[in-house]
Amino acid sequence: MSGIELYLEPVREAQLLADSGGESSFAHFAQVHSEGSFPDLKGTGIAFIGIREGRGTHENEGCALAADAVRKALYPLMFHHEQLNLYDLGDVMPGHSLEDSLFAIREVALYLIERSIVPVFIGGPDLCSLAIYQAYCQLERMCNVVTVDPCLDVGSIEEPLSSYNHIAKAIVHKPGFLFNLCNIGYQRYLVNPEMEATIRRMFFDMHRLGQVNADIMAMEPLIRHGDVLTVDTRVVRRSDAPGHAYALPNGLYGEQLCQLLSFAGLNERLGAVGIFEFNPSYDERGQTAQLVAQSVWCLIDGYAHRRKEDVYVDDSHFTRFRVAVKGGHELVFYKSTLTDRWWLEVPYPSGAGNRYSRAHLVPCAYEDYLMACEEEVPDKWWQTYQKLT
Repeated sequence: MSGIELYLEPVREAQLLADSGGESSFAHFAQVHSEGSFPDLKGTGIAFIGIREGRGTHENEGCALAADAVRKALYPLMFHHEQLNLYDLGDVMPGHSLEDSLFAIREVALYLIERSIVPVFIGGPDLCSLAIYQAYCQLERMCNVVTVDPCLDVGSIEEPLSSYNHIAKAIVHKPGFLFNLCNIGYQRYLVNPEMEATIRRMFFDMHRLGQVNADIMAMEPLIRHGDVLTVDTRVVRRSDAPGHAYALPNGLYGEQLCQLLSFAGLNERLGAVGIFEFNPSYDERGQTAQLVAQSVWCLIDGYAHRRKEDVYVDDSHFTRFRVAVKGGHELVFYKSTLTDRWWLEVPYPSGAGNRYSRAHLVPCAYEDYLMACEEEVPDKWWQTYQKLT
């Protein structure tokens, strides 16, 4: 027994799905939880897990059926990385209550994160991301959460848990291990202005759809800073992803979602992924299922091309830049000679017993370095410094 088999139902029609692809397909390489056979979870890798829960959404309960629809689109896709461990661990079935389902998701996430296997949860309401965050709380690890969502989901914490307030529930969760929250792709006419102001006062990151469209590469450092990435498929415009009860006319393009998932795969610190709210009942010719499957493919492809980069472990592949800014301060940047990616060093404030003995590295862009060269301190430096106090 693996320790999580209790919470997972075997893949339905496993043999039929396995026969859907050739020798170079996902179906051929994935180790599948079928009837009477659970994969041997050895080594790092990526684990595909369905969530058959639909409660907590607003008339989008059909998202409980997403996993099998995505499997049918994912299994025939060609796979190019034989060395990777790929698992399909089956589905978390709905519990007696919504809390029971979240408990099961948390236990599965906890087990896999501890073993450096990245769980990719498919289906269910995006409130399931709270269970993933709770796994980090149980591990007592500080966590950066990146949400790709047209809304902020910070409704009243007094209301029962739902897709509209799960972020607020995470923020007030005790004990709290949420260091940073970053939203990508929100649409301002869907966001309460008071909630938007509150999020900004907490020094969290918010990036509107227009900013994504203007420069999607600027999203890479944001995703590189995340431990958890969650996607509400409603963030993709209806013409590209109709599979939601309230699909929107504006949003990301399908290829943009794939690009963001590719960034996530490249992120060495990424511990878990959730792609939620896809409802096959509203899908047209399997279009959303194919998009989700292709975005998962991009995640796997990015994972296969990871480069281990840690300046504190091995600084031989980094170039350090010191830049003087206004007020007599100095900012320290690091550039990787392997990938050309940039990081910004933020010192821990004095007074906490460390006296600047440690520093926090924040992924950044070349544009942040150019801003510092103009003697301007990048916003992400100030935001991080404030959260370290």
